Amino acid sequence: MSKITDEKELLKKLADFGLGEKESRVYFALLPYRDIGSSKIIRATGLHGQFVYDALEKLEEFGLAKHVIQNGRKKFSANSPKRILSLLEEKRLSAQSVVQQLQNRFAGAHEQDFEVLQGVNAFVAHQMAMIESVPEDSTIDVISGPNDQYFTILGDEGAVEEYEHIRAKKNIRIRYIGANSQIERFKRWERERKHWTYKVFPGLSTGLVDIGIWHDNVIFNIYGTPLLSFVLTSKEAADGYREFFETLWNFSSK
Repeated sequence: MSKITDEKELLKKLADFGLGEKESRVYFALLPYRDIGSSKIIRATGLHGQFVYDALEKLEEFGLAKHVIQNGRKKFSANSPKRILSLLEEKRLSAQSVVQQLQNRFAGAHEQDFEVLQGVNAFVAHQMAMIESVPEDSTIDVISGPNDQYFTILGDEGAVEEYEHIRAKKNIRIRYIGANSQIERFKRWERERKHWTYKVFPGLSTGLVDIGIWHDNVIFNIYGTPLLSFVLTSKEAADGYREFFETLWNFSSK
C-alpha cells in the first residue's frame, strides 16, 4: 500500500471518530511538527485559510491541538493521538447517561424481551456491555457449565482483564455453583479473582450450558459450534431464577 493510500485511509478513520474532513486533514498535518504557524498548515493542507483557522479552533476544543504565543503569533502543535481514546470514552459515558435517562421514560422498561446471540464476537460484546451496565454492588449468580471456556473466550479476545477490572471497580460479586470436577480450578479462582466464590452441588454435571442470573437478565450460554447465548430480559424472571439459585446454594458446599 502506498504512502498516499495510507494517508487517505487514516483520514477516513479520523473522520469515523467524529472529526470532520477539514479537522482531520489539519490534525494530520500537525502531527510531524511542534509550534508550527498557520501559514505552514495552510500550505500543507491546501485548505483555505479560514477553514484552517476553524479547524484549529475545533481541534483545540477536542483537546487534539494546542497553541503557544511566540513573538505575538500563535504556534500550533498536535496533542497525542491517544487523546482520541479519551474522546471515545467521553462519548461512551455520555451515551450511557442519555440511555439511562431515556430508559427511565421508556414505556416498555418492565416488559419481557428475548434475544439470541450467535458467535464469539457477539458473546464477548454482550458480556462487556452487561458488566458495564449492571448496577454497582450487584451479584451475578452462575449455575454449572464449562466455566473454563467462559474466561478462555474472554481472554482469547483480549477482554478478560478489562472485564475483571470493571467488575472489581464496581464491586460486583460472582457466586458460582459447579461440579466436583471443577473444585481445583474454583479454589485457584477464588484466590485470584476478587469477589468470586463458589460451592459444589452434589451430582451436578458441567455439560455444555451455563445459566447466568444478572440484575434483570437470565442468560443461557451454550458452548457449542457456534457459541449461542439466549438472553431473557425480565426482572421478574431474574428474581425467580435467583430464588432457585438460593435453594441450590443452600444445599451446596465447598
